[in-house]
Amino acid sequence: MAKDVTLLTGFLGAGKTTLLNALLGDRPQTRFALIENEFGEEGIDGGLVVRPDIDMVELSNGCLCCSLRNDLLDVLEALQDRRDSFDELIIETTGIADPAGVAVPFLMLPRVLRDFHLKRVICLVDAELIEDQLRDTEEAIGQISFSDIILINKTDRVSNAYLNTLQDLLRGLNPFAHVLVGHKDNYPVRELMALERDTAETASVATLRPLPAQPGMSPVHATTQPHSVVTFPNKHHHHAHSNLVSLSFRFAEPIDLTQIYHRLTTLLLFEGKDIYRIKGIIADPTRKERWIVQSVGRTLTLTEGADWQPGEPRISRVVFIGKLLKPAGFEKLLRHCFAKDPQRPASRLPPTPNL
Repeated sequence: MAKDVTLLTGFLGAGKTTLLNALLGDRPQTRFALIENEFGEEGIDGGLVVRPDIDMVELSNGCLCCSLRNDLLDVLEALQDRRDSFDELIIETTGIADPAGVAVPFLMLPRVLRDFHLKRVICLVDAELIEDQLRDTEEAIGQISFSDIILINKTDRVSNAYLNTLQDLLRGLNPFAHVLVGHKDNYPVRELMALERDTAETASVATLRPLPAQPGMSPVHATTQPHSVVTFPNKHHHHAHSNLVSLSFRFAEPIDLTQIYHRLTTLLLFEGKDIYRIKGIIADPTRKERWIVQSVGRTLTLTEGADWQPGEPRISRVVFIGKLLKPAGFEKLLRHCFAKDPQRPASRLPPTPNL
């Protein structure tokens, strides 16, 4: 059976190692293996891990998402050789790592997929600093965009009103993520470890949670406007923070799955540098199951999800997260994917990487 993997990311100083120790301390009965990645030549964080029984590997002087990717594969192979000595694997990335790059082997390489299952990507953010980091750093943007769970840390240092507004901001920027709050004396450890990333195996597929902007955080903007007269009105939601934009679209019209795959693949090929994340749930009238479409870097994948239930509204939902994205162009692209003949037989899907 594949070993569960938790990927822990977050910008420099967010408190990842403190959270890591809380996770390890809460589950003393679980035998963890730990991959600790530090950018500098001299590793420090490994010496801060409180449990001496942890099977720990330190990878220093580079990032797992780029220069040390082959080293990660070597470590995973070594861990597989001693798989009977641990139950779960945790990877703590550097503060400037792109979690999408670290996740690639767990999502696309068959030999890694066979032995390891990426169960969750947790992004830790500093409640005091995250707004500045989103404005000033590409790394913080990528970390939030790719994560399944966003944990706002150091909440004891900000007001409740600001914390509520910050939660709405992060939900708007990544509508598929669960947003939790905590601080070093009160982390929601059990809730964190109970959450899993949404995959084809989960019966309950993620729902978008776009929220309107709240007073007091002027960089956030949200709009809701109908696009056609249908039983379930189509909507898009636009959330922006500095140059970072999250666009959420909902369509009642049936979508041609093959068409949307080809158009989004082309989009990533030519515009991928400004698109941090695509994720969606697609209703194709020729297929009984919903399909999950999502990107890792410039690679797009399709994954079969749970069947649509009788009487359940077949609503397609797509989220784009990127830099200076314009809603009109993305809406036009998606409208070109409407199924022209919903009664036609299902077309053959192109082969895509596992995700």
